[in-house]
Amino acid sequence: MKPRKNFRTRPKKHGAKKRQKVLAQERRLIALGCDKERLDKLNTVEIRELLKETAGKRGARSLLARKVMAKK
Repeated sequence: MKPRKNFRTRPKKHGAKKRQKVLAQERRLIALGCDKERLDKLNTVEIRELLKETAGKRGARSLLARKVMAKK
């Protein structure tokens, strides 16, 4: 007899997919006006936080510039 619930395992994490996401996020930040050299110094968590703060805001370029300069 077949069990009622079909339990599935969670999908495995792949480093390549995560790296693709981070590179896409970096490209978005560069399009907003961030310097590539400064982004290289940030870790993945900081890149995500910076992208969250600038998402959908007017004047995102100036906000981004202030945040990245503060990290320097």
